[in-house]
Amino acid sequence: MSLPSPSYNDDRKSFAYPTVHKRWPSIITLAIEDLEKHAKENPDTEGCVEFVTGHLKTLLSNFKEDKPVDAFTDEDVQAKPELKIYNDELKRFNDAKLVTWQTGPWLYLECYLYQLISVWFSKTKKLQKYDIFEPAKTGAFKLSGTGVVELCQRVKLLSQQLAEKEADEQALGLLFTEFIDISLWGNATDLSLLAGNFSLEDIKSLQGAEVRKKNEEKIIVNDTEAAWKHYLSSKRERIDIVLDNSGFELFADLCLTLFLLEAKLVKKVVVHCKQIPWFVSDTMPKDFDLILAQLEDTTFFDEVKEDKASQEAIKFFLDKLKQYTQNQQIGVQSHQFWTSCANYWDIPKIKDLYEELQKSNLIIFKGDLNYRKLTGDLHWDTTTPFTTAIQDLASSGLPVLLLRTCKADVVVGLPAGLNEKLIEEYKSQGNEIGEFWTASGKWAVISFSRG
Repeated sequence: MSLPSPSYNDDRKSFAYPTVHKRWPSIITLAIEDLEKHAKENPDTEGCVEFVTGHLKTLLSNFKEDKPVDAFTDEDVQAKPELKIYNDELKRFNDAKLVTWQTGPWLYLECYLYQLISVWFSKTKKLQKYDIFEPAKTGAFKLSGTGVVELCQRVKLLSQQLAEKEADEQALGLLFTEFIDISLWGNATDLSLLAGNFSLEDIKSLQGAEVRKKNEEKIIVNDTEAAWKHYLSSKRERIDIVLDNSGFELFADLCLTLFLLEAKLVKKVVVHCKQIPWFVSDTMPKDFDLILAQLEDTTFFDEVKEDKASQEAIKFFLDKLKQYTQNQQIGVQSHQFWTSCANYWDIPKIKDLYEELQKSNLIIFKGDLNYRKLTGDLHWDTTTPFTTAIQDLASSGLPVLLLRTCKADVVVGLPAGLNEKLIEEYKSQGNEIGEFWTASGKWAVISFSRG
């Protein structure tokens, strides 16, 4: 079948348009400022900083002047063979229409952008491992102390309850749904089932059901139950999480991880990270190590400094994480494919990654970018089934559960008429372009494929 076209940067009804005109320039400008600050604090890196900032300033100019996008050099590809696919894709796009920054395919250029920045850093002597986005990641997580403490306290309470009394299948299913919602929304959900006055029996109560219904109003596709039933029928040995953002979102994913292990629903959880700084806030292996250090630092969150109960809750959470990591029940992996411009329906062609993922009984993909990669970021009709949009992955033998708050154009799996209804609803809220509901972050989808 012929595939729909991707989102292009010159489409004013696509979120690509404000991305190339506002978001990318803002990200690059902040990166230049952070690098210049780094050079003042570390004078020995000044020459390296000047090299990278020079390229970044040229990039800003290229955005503004809508310059054509250059292929990676032979030297770049020799140093980093995974860049060859970028040149192959650029040639394919150029054969149809010259790719410029303001008119080219959105997802391809966004991936290209972060690879390009990584290449510049790799050519320096003293900044090869430098993560230009780490200050932003750390700063954002530092502001999340209240949510971190609240979740740590609730995970501690639940863990103690599970140690005292084994939960039945119904309670575990409801808790699975709750932790999936936490992983989906972060702290933007009412964490009712984990509240102090809820026992494992209370979880099944009418009050719990009412709060769950309220939490799920904005989840416009929700396949959690289908994924849960599928997982129960599997060997229940391993769950993989393909991570999205670091900071609080990673912390929320670790809450889900601890629940799965504490409830003995799984023997091992493997989290998958990016190998290079990616889309500003995506998780790298060092960000996993960093979050452990941040949780251990009693001065990191302002809310925790003088509060012994909060410190104890965080310590309980941290000790559990360390224990499972040391026991190899939490694994951290990274693969260069996650920073390729290829769509995820190519996973079966990536032999080592495919064989690794085949060991899993459920693969949870987190976030908007993973959704775009799964569906090709194409202009699918919104009623297209998720299993159609993910192409070969739907028959790959890999069970996929996608958790995504909508922050880009593509959405599939909707009932007929819902897209039109949401366009009108978003316009009625005072927004000029109703189609941008798909990028507002106010709605979410949880989509499942048995594989």
